[in-house]
Amino acid sequence: MGNSAVPAGETSLKHFIKRARQYNCSSRWVDDPVLIGKICAFAHAGPRSYLLDIAIGTGKIAQAFYGKVKYVVGIDICEEMARQAKGCADRVVLAAAEKLPFQNNAFDVCVCRQGLQFMKLEGVFSEMRRVLKPGGKAVLCHLTAYGREDKEEAFFIQRLRNPARKNFFSPQDLVKFLKKNNFTDIESVEYITRESVNQWIDHGAITKDAREEIRESYRKASDGFKRIHDIRFKNGDIFDSMKMVLVKARKKKQKA
Repeated sequence: MGNSAVPAGETSLKHFIKRARQYNCSSRWVDDPVLIGKICAFAHAGPRSYLLDIAIGTGKIAQAFYGKVKYVVGIDICEEMARQAKGCADRVVLAAAEKLPFQNNAFDVCVCRQGLQFMKLEGVFSEMRRVLKPGGKAVLCHLTAYGREDKEEAFFIQRLRNPARKNFFSPQDLVKFLKKNNFTDIESVEYITRESVNQWIDHGAITKDAREEIRESYRKASDGFKRIHDIRFKNGDIFDSMKMVLVKARKKKQKA
């Protein structure tokens, strides 16, 4: 897993204040019903479940559970983003994932889609484990590189697209962090999302020059990167098959 030198907290907040208005139309995966369905299937949350959506954003994931489980809580650091989640959860809290304002063993399920790249990972996984009930489930869904061959170029483009990003993932990184933090019964699946690069980079938080640098990075990308990502140039746009990894795991039950 790669790391940039960009600080967390305030930088991420400023980034998402700028992105809030356009967030829902910034990527195909944001409201992809197939992807959201897979997240719900992994969570397997029932009518008695208490569910925490970490980095609720505009509420697309919380909304899929709202009314189907006992109680949905969302947390986010960005009020401008979380305001759009009104009606998608029972409660929305402005808080950092590295310091969750909840009691131990409070939730049956914790979900997080596309939030971990902006957070301090050790703190998030520790807090997730703390607030989950014994046997409770963590469900994560994040963009990754495909592997060694493409990660340098993929991470470079991701850094240009999200200057606030702290973490860059290879496919097995989330599994490794869950194991390190004493989660068990870990399963993962890969999901390919076909994205318009013009749409993906026009999110309101980077300059025109940065957007053009991303397009130029695709034009000059290695043959291997173009092959792996099935890059296509069409009608002034660029299309990229991006890999996301979904992971589920359980907090270990206490020994009798």
